[in-house]
Formats: sequence, structure tokens, C-alpha cells
Amino acid sequence: MEWLHKLNEAVDYIEKNLDNDIDYDEISKISGYSLYHFQRLFILVSGIPISEYIRRRKLSMAALDLKEKKLKVIDAAMKYGYSSPTSFNRAFKEMHGVAPSEAKKKEVMLNAYAPLSFHIVVEGGDTLRYRIIELPEVRVIGYRLRSTLEDGQCYSDAPKFWQEIIQSGKLETLIETMNHEIDGVIGISNYQIMEEKSDFDFYIAVTSDKQPLEGMEEYIIPKSTWAIFECIGKNPEAMVHMEHRVVSEWLPSSGYEFANAPDIELHPPGDNQSEAYYSEVWIPVKKVK
Repeated sequence: MEWLHKLNEAVDYIEKNLDNDIDYDEISKISGYSLYHFQRLFILVSGIPISEYIRRRKLSMAALDLKEKKLKVIDAAMKYGYSSPTSFNRAFKEMHGVAPSEAKKKEVMLNAYAPLSFHIVVEGGDTLRYRIIELPEVRVIGYRLRSTLEDGQCYSDAPKFWQEIIQSGKLETLIETMNHEIDGVIGISNYQIMEEKSDFDFYIAVTSDKQPLEGMEEYIIPKSTWAIFECIGKNPEAMVHMEHRVVSEWLPSSGYEFANAPDIELHPPGDNQSEAYYSEVWIPVKKVK
């Protein structure tokens, strides 16, 4: 499959340039995707942002150089793109649990993050139930979280944000404003990726004709074509599993590719911890040219 081959080529480029400046535009060119879409695809397939993958690989190679090649700490910091020994020391200790100066000791255990290689594994045979729809702009109101894709920060921030909104009673207040144009609470993941800066806005929202209440914001979901996938099971596990299946099973042979619009998760009324709970994953798509 061409997209998988291109994804692996992009990873190969990264691997060959760990001790150089990695050109994100070149990654985009190799993959055949815009940088925005490549980052989204990489996250869905690997589970981590591309910036975090590069960081882990650089620190893995730095550990090897320190331990096996006896490279000086300051030289390792410069080789792998750190502006100072202090920032290198902090990042190294966060990943390996020891300072770089300790890495040369034989008894010290270090962590290794191996290069990624992507493959399609066909298993199960479960049916993916989906539909393709076109929708005009949709107005929603809700609560916004500003986070970042860097170091996977958004993946820990978003669940905490859900809990905060639920426990504070804000979710009940939000639901009271819903007009049921789309029936349920909507999670909106809006990625704003420019070069190495990866902002992430996450909304917990509902369709509404009312003005935003205190602490809420208005957001317009752009006009788009959506591939909507049915999820059955407890969340967030059911949705995470579905997102991986969409990328690995459906997208490669669908005749569609990602469109430039947010990812959406729809949570209809019900017990989202039930094995029978119904929810939906919405992926913005466009026909492959």
C-alpha cells in the first residue's frame, strides 16, 4: 500500500537525520501528505506525536553514544540538537531516569526506544459500520481546552478536562443549551500545526441556538464530508480502538484521505461505561485525486 510505504520512508528519513536538523517540510514531501495531515496520520497509527517520537529516538541514540562510544555529555547535547547541557540533562534524565554523566557506568540501565516500522495486520474480520455524509457549517457552543501535541501533552490533558467539566456540573449546564441538531455531546479535536509548533484545541460542546454562557465559547465546525463510524462499547477505549481500525483497515482502500477539518467524537445520551454504549467517531475526508 503506497501510503504505508511513504510513511515508512518518512520514518527512514528521520532515522538518518537524528544528528542533524530534521526538516519537517521534507517529511511532508516524502510522505505525500501536508504536514498537518502527516502529523494526524502519525498520531493515529503510532499513538504519539512525531515530535515526541523524534525526541525519544534522539535520546536513545544519545544514550548509546555515551555508553558505547564514551562521547562527552556536552558533545552529545550538541550532536542531538540541544541548546545547552542543562536542557539535555533534563530531557535525558526524564527519559532514562539518570543523568547523562551516569550513563557511561556499566551497571546503569538505560531505556531504548526502537525505530518504528509500520505494517498492516489483518485480523478479526469484524465489520466496520460507517456512513459518508456531507454537512454544512455547524454552530456549537462549549468549553475549550488549549493544549499542545508536544510530548503528547494533549493526551493527558483532554481526559482531565472531561473530568473537570463533568465534576464541576458544567456538562449538565451545557446539555441544557443543546438544540439536538446533532444529538449528543461533541468532542472536537482541532489541530493547529505550523512547523514544529503543534497547538491543540479541544472542545466539549453541543449544537445550540443560544449564546454561550459564562466560560463557554462559540465554535463553527466547518463544512465538510465526514466518514462516521459506529462504536459499541465503553469509552474512551471503544473510540480509541475504532480510530486505529479506521487508519489501518478502512482508510488505505477507501478511496478517501483526510480533509482539513477537526476530528469529532459524538457521545449520545446513555451510560458510556456500558459494553453496549453507542458512540461515533467522525473523520473529515475527501476523495483521493
